[in-house]
Amino acid sequence: ARTIAALVGTLACWVGWLQGSVGLTLLLPAVHWVLIAHTVHEATHGNLSTRPWVNYWAQFTSHPICFNVFVWIPQHLLSHHQYTNDHEHDVDCHHFAPALLSAKQAAQSAADAPASGAPGSFNEGWTFVWKGFLTTIGTSVLQPLRTLLEKPTPNFDVNITPVPAAVSKRALWLSVAPSLFVMIYPLIAFVPHAPLLGFFLEVWPWVGMSIIFTTMTQVSHVQSATQPSAAPAGGLDCWTRAQIHTSLDYSVDSAVVTALAAGLNAQSLHHAMPSVGCAHFPGMYAEYQAICERHGVHIRQSRNVATATREMLEYVFEDNAP
Repeated sequence: ARTIAALVGTLACWVGWLQGSVGLTLLLPAVHWVLIAHTVHEATHGNLSTRPWVNYWAQFTSHPICFNVFVWIPQHLLSHHQYTNDHEHDVDCHHFAPALLSAKQAAQSAADAPASGAPGSFNEGWTFVWKGFLTTIGTSVLQPLRTLLEKPTPNFDVNITPVPAAVSKRALWLSVAPSLFVMIYPLIAFVPHAPLLGFFLEVWPWVGMSIIFTTMTQVSHVQSATQPSAAPAGGLDCWTRAQIHTSLDYSVDSAVVTALAAGLNAQSLHHAMPSVGCAHFPGMYAEYQAICERHGVHIRQSRNVATATREMLEYVFEDNAP
């Protein structure tokens, strides 16, 4: 019922955006996010339905303003979920380059710097902040376009966000088309006669969704406590232990937060058992926590998303201090 309500609300908001409604456009990112969280994330893990075709088509609810699913699958399932917070294999550690998200990466950068070189005065933590307001332009448009145009990722020699080989360029172009439409439509339909409204319709869907997406995806891993180097002795020897130690949970007792985040607030549980749907998280979290305690695995937790965000920013600015 929640997913159906989110679908209806999302469609209504998009119709409002097409018609130039300020109110519905304001609501668009948040309402669309709830739909995305309960469909595409579950679908890409095969948890939404036992029917593969349902999971396949439900993935596209992330379009047009959150992320391109063809780009998302390799980096999320193959890279991030297997090698969480390992900067050599987890591409998520590099989306905000030159801002550094890995403690080990920062240490290596300091060691590689010329001994005689004077340290700069700019903290790349600010790069993380400004890019956080534009994240979904990258995930929806720039990343797939790099594959289509065969260009490398900025700050790298290669494209670090490729798509599966089975995805043709034609299919990839079709998947990007809705995102390009969202970028072009306000410029043609509103900017010539109502520039302020057109600017709002052009910018807010991307910025609003980027703020939500950046927060929901980064607070659970970009933390001092979730760095592999912060794990206790033996904490990385087992894959499941490593997944739990490199994830942060928050507001696990809040039904409202769990509903809005679709279980992403129980990130360690999701990473330990990614094939379990988020609908089961509230009923199993206490038992999961007890099992972790029995085996000496400490679950990283923060009180709520606000405290988790503050802790994330503190870590990022400390990690990128000149």
